[in-house]
Amino acid sequence: MEIIRYNGSPDQMLNLVVMGDGYTLNEQEKFIEDVKKNIDGMLIQSPWNAYSQKINVYAVKVVSNVSGAANRPDQPIDNFFGSSFNTLNIERLLYPTQINRILEVLNNHTPFFDIGLIMVNDQRYGGGGGTFATFSTNPESAEIMIHELGHTFSSLADEYWAGSQYARETYNLTQTSNVNDIRWKNFLNQNGIGIYAHEESPTWFRPHQNCKMRFLGRDFCSVCTNELSKKIESLTAPSALQLPLAFFGADNREIYEGQKVNFFDLSNETPTAWEWTFEGGNPETSNLQNPTVTYPNEGVFQVSLKTSNALGSSTINRTQYIHVTKADTEPPVIRLKNLTANLNEMGQVKISPDEIDDGTTDNAGIRELLLSKTEFDCNDIGENEIIFKAIDINGNENTQKAIVTVMDKNPPTVLIRNFTLMLNEDGNGVLLPEDIDNGSFDNCGIESRSLSKSNFSKEDNGENLVTLTVRDLYGNESSKTANVRVDMILSTPDENKNEITIYPNPSQGIIHIAFPKMIDPELKYIEVLDSKGTVIQTLNDIPTNGNLIPIDVNEFANGVYLVRFTSHHEIQNLKFMVKK
Repeated sequence: MEIIRYNGSPDQMLNLVVMGDGYTLNEQEKFIEDVKKNIDGMLIQSPWNAYSQKINVYAVKVVSNVSGAANRPDQPIDNFFGSSFNTLNIERLLYPTQINRILEVLNNHTPFFDIGLIMVNDQRYGGGGGTFATFSTNPESAEIMIHELGHTFSSLADEYWAGSQYARETYNLTQTSNVNDIRWKNFLNQNGIGIYAHEESPTWFRPHQNCKMRFLGRDFCSVCTNELSKKIESLTAPSALQLPLAFFGADNREIYEGQKVNFFDLSNETPTAWEWTFEGGNPETSNLQNPTVTYPNEGVFQVSLKTSNALGSSTINRTQYIHVTKADTEPPVIRLKNLTANLNEMGQVKISPDEIDDGTTDNAGIRELLLSKTEFDCNDIGENEIIFKAIDINGNENTQKAIVTVMDKNPPTVLIRNFTLMLNEDGNGVLLPEDIDNGSFDNCGIESRSLSKSNFSKEDNGENLVTLTVRDLYGNESSKTANVRVDMILSTPDENKNEITIYPNPSQGIIHIAFPKMIDPELKYIEVLDSKGTVIQTLNDIPTNGNLIPIDVNEFANGVYLVRFTSHHEIQNLKFMVKK
């Protein structure tokens, strides 16, 4: 039993005891963490936060052989209290079946308890009220716990309609609708309190439409808050002094040689004097209320406490209470498996110790598993030797090497663009991969690019389908097909021929296209292309008068360009240069 919160003598405090079900030996530290998380979640909410200094919280470690809860009560698993979903054939109704075991644990460890809670190590949503508030470790666990405490601690009813078999006269559920007779008449018309009929059964009424007894994540309504507060105050109210009843607890009963144990006086009736006796302990006696004792030698030892107040004294002897074993020096036994990890599309992969662990064990329990390297990228492709470390709950550790083989199975992403290839005066042209590659990429780098066809001649004039294949550094490849248009470049016409000319050529800013006599009336459009065949300007509105067409090339960089004339009967190309 561990003390989670201690604010004073149990007879002056509300004593809340949490017991775990479905927690194995190696999961006891998780149990304590779960208790603290849920209690913290409860004590920040009304009305519990107003009484946080009047609450003692205890956690009793109970070991189950199997984690979690059973699916059905008639299909039990080897958990200690027999907790199961589908109680009363309601899937979410989670409740223990071994009630006598719960009472035995409480009487042995915390006989002064006011509230007993069962926290079940199962992520599924579920819980139940009744004698003991029960809840799962679902992400909503704190809310489930607080709701179920409303049932167990203050006999509050569900404010959603759970079924006629659960309808009963309680503080927050009634069949009386008369404003003068209803239990919560003093709260009517305050903070949303009214008389609200259940749609499913209109003869039953609740006080609020948005209370935690109806919806998780909400506050308790004023009626429910009042009932919870009254119960807390009644259990913590001062009473006439009586003879003390001695009792105590410790933060750890199973220790190794040389370890310390913190003892807590849990006697009621506010003792004023304490006489402790610690068999095998150092010190052997103490008059402190909550002493700390070291046990240097192996053995099983008795602890006794005599407490006194103004009316008398009481003594308790707990035999075989502290179990001391030789210090644990055994390191964990490591069992590993090698791992193959595939990089993602970003060239990265992250691994965890569980992916390499193949059943590492320890005599006392594993505290932590670690890896010397958990993140890998393209630089790690191949076999990587890493160190796996296991640390037990007593700090003993062991290491072993493991092999992580990093692989890249992601093919490149191929991006293409269509392209116009201009044949030279000899009627030949060469297409390069970069002419149709529009930014292909790979997570770990590209090794090569290849084309299904690179050399073109006059016979290829027109449209051609060309496939670009991109291969990465590790043999993965992808392909896509682009449309390559092949055009022939006509030689600059002789001055004696009656042909189209361009001047000035080279140009520094404006070129003029001169037709022999008049602009071809069948000319559809004119395109200007750069040296790679990319269209950079198109003229669609062609004048029909005169024989000159000016084109502004002031924004063009120095280099060779083409002017392509497309008419109804032919395509003609002329070169010009820009030289500034």
